[in-house]
Amino acid sequence: MVDDPIKIAVVGGGYGAKVALPVYRELEEFQPVAVWSRRPERAQQVAEEADVALGTSDFDEVLSVPGLEAVHVATPVVTHVPFAVAAAQRGLHVLCEKPLADDLAGARRIVEAIQSAGVVGAVGYELRLKETRQHVIDRAREVLGRLRMASVSLVQSDHADPYSRPHTWVHDATMGGGRLQGYGVHDLDMLLEVLPPVEAVAAATEVGVTMRTSGDDLLPVTAEDAYAILLRFRGGGLGVVSLVSTARHGRGDVIELHGDEGTVRLDADQRVWWGRVGEDLQCEGPLDNSSAEAFKRVAKKFWAAIRKGDAPDPSLEEGLRVQAVFDAVRTADTERRWVRPETVATLS
Repeated sequence: MVDDPIKIAVVGGGYGAKVALPVYRELEEFQPVAVWSRRPERAQQVAEEADVALGTSDFDEVLSVPGLEAVHVATPVVTHVPFAVAAAQRGLHVLCEKPLADDLAGARRIVEAIQSAGVVGAVGYELRLKETRQHVIDRAREVLGRLRMASVSLVQSDHADPYSRPHTWVHDATMGGGRLQGYGVHDLDMLLEVLPPVEAVAAATEVGVTMRTSGDDLLPVTAEDAYAILLRFRGGGLGVVSLVSTARHGRGDVIELHGDEGTVRLDADQRVWWGRVGEDLQCEGPLDNSSAEAFKRVAKKFWAAIRKGDAPDPSLEEGLRVQAVFDAVRTADTERRWVRPETVATLS
């Protein structure tokens, strides 16, 4: 048993309530003490269902909870900066969802606030910590050698028609929505974990289903539900990262890494294949692909960084690194040209 669990507040009534809060309740390392949502009735509902003392739409009330130590920011992307900065300035540790902000300048504001306050900061890139993707990363380090081609292909059917998913901020570009922020940044994060830095990107996005239900109405969708990213890596090698969420028939993620010394592949059945040149491919799996289990690993690493002084993982520096590529992807899509990501300095 953990004698001194971290008192944490979850800010956000979507992902924060559905995934993060149940995990924090399950782990003995944490004690959820407050939930914030933009709508007070939603905050109170989530708090009651999770047996959390406070549910509120008043963020100052959250920050004033006695003994509060940490805040998990899981709000729309464009609101990350004010929540994360305010929490850090109150001396609270911050776990911020991905991407850190809607642009690199905002992400740097969050990082500067956390560093100035001397608190722990981490980023919610939990998909990298799925068992499937961890095995891809580990095998790539063992057998890949110099990259020749990387491919990440996601085919989903959950947004295939206007009534399959209700309209939320995820479908609103002005709120930082879109599948790039939902999935693309996770794939970039995984590739950057094991491959050289990205030298340049080209990209295209599309809205395939242009209206989505909201009660009795249909509202316009302005954030992409499909994308294709082309990457050039420093020192050679190409990458293709793509997603369609409006397919009529979905399938599991497919990841392929081809190097001059070997191959690593994750197939749609959650099996990892790998081998060196001249060898037959070996196989392991099916492996666990649970996002909730992956988030448990993020949460435990956050606890260890706070209580034991371990290095945060995924770190703020990794968050900035992905943010720089994410910004370049957005620019490349808008301006229809190759774009070099801004260089991110190593954090002290």
